[in-house]
Amino acid sequence: MRFSFLLGLVVAGLAIPSCRPPAWPVVPGTGDVPGRDGVPLPDDVEISLLAVEETVVDSGFAIPWSVEVIREDEYLVSERFGSLVYLRGGERTVLDGLPASRIYDYPPLWLGGYNDVSLHPGFDENGLVYLAYVDDEYRMAVGRFDFSDRTVRDFEVVFESRNFTLGSRIAWQDENHFFVTQGIAGAPRPEPGAQDFNNDGGKIHRLRADGSIPEDNPVFEGMTGPTSIWTYGHRDQHGLLFDDGALYSNEFGPLGGDELNLIEKGGNYGWPLFSYGVNYDWSPVGSLSEEEARASTVMPLRGWGTEFNMGPSGLLRLSGSTFPEWDGWFVWGALAQHRLIAYDPVSDRTAILMEHAGRIRDVAQLPGGDLLILRDATSLEANDGAVVRLGRVR
Repeated sequence: MRFSFLLGLVVAGLAIPSCRPPAWPVVPGTGDVPGRDGVPLPDDVEISLLAVEETVVDSGFAIPWSVEVIREDEYLVSERFGSLVYLRGGERTVLDGLPASRIYDYPPLWLGGYNDVSLHPGFDENGLVYLAYVDDEYRMAVGRFDFSDRTVRDFEVVFESRNFTLGSRIAWQDENHFFVTQGIAGAPRPEPGAQDFNNDGGKIHRLRADGSIPEDNPVFEGMTGPTSIWTYGHRDQHGLLFDDGALYSNEFGPLGGDELNLIEKGGNYGWPLFSYGVNYDWSPVGSLSEEEARASTVMPLRGWGTEFNMGPSGLLRLSGSTFPEWDGWFVWGALAQHRLIAYDPVSDRTAILMEHAGRIRDVAQLPGGDLLILRDATSLEANDGAVVRLGRVR
C-alpha cells in the first residue's frame, strides 16, 4: 500500500467532522518515485546504498510510530492504534495502565493515537517515560509514568493542548526541559492555524519536565507573558532532535516542500506563508516570494521541492555508528518513497541509503552502533509492521 504519510488533514480544537468531505484530494505519494519508475533523481541527490544486514527484532505492528532504546536489547515501541509495547531480549509485553486515545481515520490514513515515546534524561535514576498522544477528546497531550520496575505506574498528564495533532515528537534539552511538536496541515489548501497563537497546532512547545511553562520561553506580540510556544509557522514535524546544544526538526511539506530546520527561539518558520512545495491541487502555497520569506521568516536549513517529495519521519544524527562513513549525517525515513535518507549540512549532500525499505516511521541508534528502524505494515490486514535492526554486513 503506497501512500504518503500526510494527507493535509486539519482538526481544529475539538470539532471533529463526522463524515468525509465529498471531494477528498488524491493521496500524495501514490505517483512515480524519483529515481524509479522512469523519473530522474534531482542532480543533488545520490544513491549510496548501505551494505546492511537486516534482522527483524519484532513484527505484528500496524503503524509502529516511535522506538525508544533503553538498552542494547531493550526497547519501547509505540503503536499509533493506542498501545505501547515493551521489547526485551526478543520477548514482547503490551503494557497496561496507559490512557485511551483517539484515531481520526481517513483511510488509507489513520491519524492521532499514540505518537512519540521518550525516556527522561535521568531515566536510569527516576524511571520516567514520556508519551505524546491524542487523548479521548482529540487533543494532543503528553503524559509520563514510572517505568522503574518495567510496569506502568503513576501515569499522569503533564501537558494538554487545545488542539489535535497530526504527529508529535519529543526531544530533551536537559533534565528539566523538553520540546514537543504539534502538527497541522490543510486539505486541499492550508489551514492558517500555524500562524495563530490561539491554535496550538503548527508549533513546537517547550515545557518543564513537570509540564509547567518555563519563564524564559518567548513572549510573542499580543501576549503578556510566556506560553508553551517556542516556535510557530510549522506544518507537520515528525522528526525532532536536540544535538550538541542545537534543536533540529524535519517537516512535511504538502506536495514537495519537505524541510530540515534549525530551530531558533521565537522563530516563525513560515507555514503557510511560503513553501518550496505546492498545495495538493498544485496551486502555490502562500503569497510570499522566497526573497520576502527570507526577510520575514526563518528559512529551512535545507528545503526540497516537488521533484523530491519524501514525507520525512524520524530524525537521527549518526555518531559512533557501525556505518562510520555516515557519522555526522542526519538520517530519517522517507514514507512516500519507501527509503532511508541521509543529509549532510556541511557538504549539502542528500543520499539514499536504502531502497524499497518500506514506510520507515522512526530511526534510532543502539549503544553498540547498529541502527533500528520502524517499518509500517504494508496494510492493516497484513499487520506486518516491524522493528528491524540494521547492522553492517561483515
